[in-house]
Amino acid sequence: MFQYREASHLSGTTDYIPDMDVSASSLKAYVITSPYARAKLVRCDLSRIKSAPGVQAVLTAEDIPGTNQMGIVASDEPCLMPTGTVCGYLGQAVCLIAARTLEMAKNAASLIEWEWEELDPVLTLKEAMDKKNFLFDPLILTRGNPAKAMQEAPFQAEGMLSTGGQEHVYFETQSAYAVPLCQGGLFIRSSTQNPTDNQRIVSQILSLPASMIEIEAGCLGGGFGGKQSQGSWTAAWASLLAWKTGKPVLMILDREQDMCLSGKRHPAEARWKVGFNKEGKILAYEVSMAFDCGWCEDVSSAVLHHCLFHADSAYFLPALSATMYACRTNKTSSTAFRGFGVPQAAAVIESAITAISRVLKKDPAVIRRKNYYGIKKNNTTPCNMTVEHNILRSAHSQVIKNSDYKKLRKETVEFNRKHAFTKRGLALVPVKFGISFNESFLNQAGALINVYKDGSVLLHHAGTEMGQGLHDKMRIVVHRELGVPLERIRVYNTTTSVIPNTTSTAASTGTDFGGAALKDACDKLKKRLSPFALELMGLKKGTLCWNNNQITCTETDQFISFISLVNHAYMVCESLSEKGFYTRKNIGFDLKTMEGRPYWYYVMGTSVACVELDLLTGTHRIMDVWIVHDCGKTIDRGIDLGQIHGAFMQGTGWCTLEQLITDNKGRLLTDSLDNYKIPGIYDIPDNYHIALYQGNPEPLNIQNSRAIGEPPLIYGLSVWLALQDARGTSLPIPATKEMLIKPMYNE
Repeated sequence: MFQYREASHLSGTTDYIPDMDVSASSLKAYVITSPYARAKLVRCDLSRIKSAPGVQAVLTAEDIPGTNQMGIVASDEPCLMPTGTVCGYLGQAVCLIAARTLEMAKNAASLIEWEWEELDPVLTLKEAMDKKNFLFDPLILTRGNPAKAMQEAPFQAEGMLSTGGQEHVYFETQSAYAVPLCQGGLFIRSSTQNPTDNQRIVSQILSLPASMIEIEAGCLGGGFGGKQSQGSWTAAWASLLAWKTGKPVLMILDREQDMCLSGKRHPAEARWKVGFNKEGKILAYEVSMAFDCGWCEDVSSAVLHHCLFHADSAYFLPALSATMYACRTNKTSSTAFRGFGVPQAAAVIESAITAISRVLKKDPAVIRRKNYYGIKKNNTTPCNMTVEHNILRSAHSQVIKNSDYKKLRKETVEFNRKHAFTKRGLALVPVKFGISFNESFLNQAGALINVYKDGSVLLHHAGTEMGQGLHDKMRIVVHRELGVPLERIRVYNTTTSVIPNTTSTAASTGTDFGGAALKDACDKLKKRLSPFALELMGLKKGTLCWNNNQITCTETDQFISFISLVNHAYMVCESLSEKGFYTRKNIGFDLKTMEGRPYWYYVMGTSVACVELDLLTGTHRIMDVWIVHDCGKTIDRGIDLGQIHGAFMQGTGWCTLEQLITDNKGRLLTDSLDNYKIPGIYDIPDNYHIALYQGNPEPLNIQNSRAIGEPPLIYGLSVWLALQDARGTSLPIPATKEMLIKPMYNE
């Protein structure tokens, strides 16, 4: 029996690349990587590998027929490292092997004979900052006169914050299957969030037109940003080997290699200073953040811009100075991760808010509310964008009421008074998260709808399904627009041969873009078919309602079935296929003035977390979490609630558990799930209390909904802040057990 995407995810029957029935002639691929973080490859002898059992091909940079480049933004990322050059990190790809089995390929890899000239790597942010080792010039955003406002402020506080990286831990590792086509070119099934960039990179590496490279993305086993740019790697490597051998090639990275090779969330170190008055109103805010971007640019420019434009988080700042440094280190290139720079920015300013509350001896929730963006005044961001449909204070009031915050605070104080070694903490965190790609040309999407004679519908759209329920939301959009039952609507795998020039499924825009493009196709289809519907009803005009698998004239209540209309349209030779397209206009900002409209709209909400901490062991439990989140008019309530749950736990993992450790040679020590801790069943809150904010539809978006994927991750900060509240001290990110039992964290 056919299962829809949502059902197959829940039942565990979704097929990913490792589940594919591949051709019997398929070869298995393996990549040999640099054993040093920074070293010159002096000599590379592959003769023993080439003669090893089962080996069909061995490729180096010199064998690439096109451009040896995989950079998604800048041309600073070679597909394979050439002999005579210096590697950028431990794990950089040097050569590729295709063999009959993966075991044969790995055995052959051990036969490589090479010579390296080891050089001193740059592995810390301090060293990169001292050497001014930057990928690009610092990004700066200012408002007002922060130096003067800071000097005149009655109170001041300052500090620093270290935020760590984070591994994506998608359960399907980076993988691709490349198949040569009889007419030339390649078909590639890729686990990617970005099919078009896969296509572009493979075509330039093989020196082939993009039209000869077909990228298909089925259901991904997770992405979280890790397959936005770096999903191109395995597609490129498998394609090179398929081109060389003329045979299908399957490449699946094992977990350890995936973790060592792939990028993470950007680690950062921040210094901040805040000036405020006796009420806790912020008068000036200065922040400087250094990001560990790794060895090449990847998407760091976009991440740092996104962070810069969220330096304010949910707060109106009359005077601001924010500077972002993109530090180059000899580590994996940091890449996109759910939140895309916003969690780091939010963590820093929430640290400043917490410091204000300590100085003034006021509840942090009171300080937060006092500084929120306003409705009619204090409602423009530092880049001069108006904050519209602002529900920050309303959501704050709701979560205060839902959690009975004042009573909970009293109970927390009383508990802590009675217990010496077990403490409870309480914290509230707001969210204001901008939705859109900052680069205006990325805000576009295509779609295609095919209606068949039996009344069933097949959808093609630009987004990739990675477990977030995107395909199910697309079915719901079309169901609402055409009135066709959900069980009669199917979504096809995302493929560049049907929907060209796709934008990455990222920035929480998948539903926004795909849904709007499909609605455009539905509108065009209805416009063409409506005259036939009226004709079949014997009417010359009327308002039509498409619902319940039929088309009804609202003035006369006459109706015809959808399948009758479809069959009539077919018989009179009217097309039952329609393409759609969507783009967002007037998005963008001036790089010189840093002013403009970087976002289409904002997503907002608030959370409260209550934790209990054992000061002797550093263990803690999340007793309760209350969340009020604004989805506008939700397209699928169940999916949205699931995204809130998942994002919150991923944010909590970043804040409290997930620690990346690299040794002094640049080797990642936390390279498996044996030594890298992610949230498990026992880390889930004892009680979730999640409410979707009502009565605030988003007029600028598809069916008045708002994006859901990334914003709720920020709620994880409430657990981190609650732990600080329990200890009465500041904490870094992640606040691991080891950190929680330390006497003090030095700001």
